[in-house]
This record gives sequence, structure tokens and C-alpha cells, in this order.
Amino acid sequence: MGWAFELSAWFALVEGRYEQLIEFAQAGQSIAGTGSAGVQLILQEAKGWSRLGDHKQADAALNRGADMLGRMPVPDHPEHHFVFDHTKWIFYASSCFVWLGDNDRTEEHAAEVIAKHARPDGTSNAPMRTAQARINLGIVAARRGQLDQAVAYGEGAFEYERQSLTALVSSSADLDNILQLRYRGEQLARDFHDRHLHIRRLIESGELGRP
Repeated sequence: MGWAFELSAWFALVEGRYEQLIEFAQAGQSIAGTGSAGVQLILQEAKGWSRLGDHKQADAALNRGADMLGRMPVPDHPEHHFVFDHTKWIFYASSCFVWLGDNDRTEEHAAEVIAKHARPDGTSNAPMRTAQARINLGIVAARRGQLDQAVAYGEGAFEYERQSLTALVSSSADLDNILQLRYRGEQLARDFHDRHLHIRRLIESGELGRP
């Protein structure tokens, strides 16, 4: 039942229903207790507060999630979808911080996500997380006036396996929005906008399914 609430929270997140996201996440926590579902529900709540710009509540939820995670045993199979580990907390925290406008903590956590999942050959063993981290770094770069770097991070995120793109497109919209707001007349910003729209159309047409 805890995971059922988490799924409802996830849909609310991607559909922009942030107050409902928080309601689902809090309701699920009362059922899930201590465990992977409980931590993920707390982090979903943190995402909701972050999207609403509530720094205090978001930080409190992130800290509660970290505390619960610290009381759990290290998982044998952290790659399992229904297992929450420390690396996933870092991944979730990076997104919370970018939505809160905390550039320094976003950069710190996103860089750690990329480093922890990097294989010796330069590929990633968690392409969705790595791609999302690159989008977050792109947003930070755009805020700092680094257009070339922002677009490079964003374009790089699209190079990962196709199944990752569906969940990524809502985040790439955040990067696209800031690029269009600050650099509308720049060719690099237009090129990224066209790439983002192309991928979104592929998803809407059904050529790219939800992972």
C-alpha cells in the first residue's frame, strides 16, 4: 500500500499537482513505516515542498529521509527498483535543491551522482540518474550565465538510452524554460528548444514509452 501511494505521488509530481503530491506522500508514510517505501515517500514529499518553494519543509523532509535511511541496513541489491539507498537520496536531493534555487548544493549533489554511477569506460550504470543530474547541472550553468555549458549538459543528457527520455523530458522542460527566458535570441538556446520539443513529440506520439 505504501508503494501504491508512492506511485500516486509520482503521477502528481509529473503532472504538476504538488499539493496532492504532498498529501499522497504523507498518507503513504503513515502506512509504509521504516523501509524503502517509507524513505521514498518522504523524499517525494520533499520534492513537493521543493516545487512549491518551501525551503524549510523541504529541508526537514530531506533530513527525515536521511535519518530513516541511516537506520536501515545497507541493501544487497541497491539497483532494484523498490530499494532505496544512499545514492538515490543524493539523486533526489539534487532535484530538490535545483527547484529550490540552491545552486551550490545542486552542483555538489549532481556531481556526486554522476561520479558514483560512472563506469571505467565512461558510461553510466544508472543512465536515468546521470541524465537527470546533467540537466540539473545545466540549469545551474544557465543561472550563472554559462550558456555553452548549460546546453552541453542538456544535450549530453539526451544521449542516454531511449527509455530514460520519457521521465527526463519534464526536467528538460525546466532547463528549456530558463534558456528561453534568458537566452531567447541565442542559436544554442533555440537548438536545445527544438531538440526538447522533438523528444516531447516522440513521447506524445507513442514512439517513446514510459520506462
